[in-house]
This record gives sequence, structure tokens and C-alpha cells, in this order.
Amino acid sequence: MNGSNPPAGPVGTVKVSPGTTAANLVAQAAHLPDGAMFLGAFGDLGVVLAFGPADGSASDRDVLTAVVAALAPQDFAGGRERQLG
Repeated sequence: MNGSNPPAGPVGTVKVSPGTTAANLVAQAAHLPDGAMFLGAFGDLGVVLAFGPADGSASDRDVLTAVVAALAPQDFAGGRERQLG
């Protein structure tokens, strides 16, 4: 299942990939802090959307840490299989 955990720092994430339902997106977005602003999208087929404080206080390291934390082993295995297949 796609999903994100409540943010541990100033950046929260939402994962989107083929098969993600609108209900799942709503559930993930509910974990974002109030006032969170879209910071960027990372990935291609499976995408991690990063959201952070509107005041711009999230550092590049904060964003990278949140994006990497949102990834799971199957995010990597599927990519290898697509490339090799």
C-alpha cells in the first residue's frame, strides 16, 4: 500500500504511484501539517511529493531526508525489474 507517515520534521510526504486511490491520497494528505506548502516532486513512475512550511524554513537536507524516509524496499525492487524486464 502506498502511504506516508506523519512528518517527523518540517517536511511531510505523499507517495503517488500507479494504483493509488483518491481515498489513499486524502488519507496521506491528512497527515500533513496545517499550512504545508508543496515543495517538489521526486521520482518518475512512483512519485514522492514533498510538503513543508510556507515560510521556506525547510532545508534541502530536510527535504531529502523526508523523501528517502518515504521510500520502501519495494520502491527500488520494482524499478530494477522494470529496467531489466
